[in-house]
Amino acid sequence: MGMYTEFHFNAELKADVPQNVLDILRFMLKKTDICPELPPHPLFETERWKRMLMSDSYCFSADTHSTLRFDNITNSYYLCVRCNLKNYDNEIGKFTDWIMPYLGEPDGNFLGFSRYEENEQPNLIFYKATKKD
Repeated sequence: MGMYTEFHFNAELKADVPQNVLDILRFMLKKTDICPELPPHPLFETERWKRMLMSDSYCFSADTHSTLRFDNITNSYYLCVRCNLKNYDNEIGKFTDWIMPYLGEPDGNFLGFSRYEENEQPNLIFYKATKKD
């Protein structure tokens, strides 16, 4: 069966987020069947990247509910991820590394957590400003 990791992640994307990033997120959220052009990044070399944001199991109480929504007031997109997956190739770490440069969050802002099913304590995820900011 395998071991699962719970992943909760919530962030506002930058107003100028590239269209390709939005297309990749929509593909990962099963909003389209068309796989967009992928940038070179270790996330897209993993076996489970395509379905990781929609993965689910019976190991955790929270249901899978991941969304990408546009807010007309802030004129920006919000990504909300709640899923659990087999994180065998560090897909969660690679995902957060890939998405960080596109977030419009204050440095150090709390974004979410991941928790391996055998651990009581979660690993907290905070926004880290990158050189692209």
